[in-house]
Amino acid sequence: MKPDVMDQLREARDFYSLTKTVLALCEPYGPVHAFRLVHNRGASRVACFVELEATKQQPLLARALGCRMVNGAVWLEVPVGRDFPQAGEFAPLPERVDHAELGRIAAPSLNG
Repeated sequence: MKPDVMDQLREARDFYSLTKTVLALCEPYGPVHAFRLVHNRGASRVACFVELEATKQQPLLARALGCRMVNGAVWLEVPVGRDFPQAGEFAPLPERVDHAELGRIAAPSLNG
């Protein structure tokens, strides 16, 4: 990976900032079709796989970032610190909402 790209990505302190940075780097090459992050805590690295809508742009993106392509996706391996977020450090997802039940509660009564 090119040193300037590595410096930008190394500044990320969590998945949100890493995602924003990677997507910003991809933006000039068109819309992103698929994006996946895999955190290897033992190696202190995050593997990032990016597929663009325009597959012809992917080799150009890989060349611009100085990285490789793996199975048709641009692959970046980003070194992260030991303090990079662990599994239990994320905000919990909201509980599943039963929309049918919500509609019965919110719907006005027709009987008066």
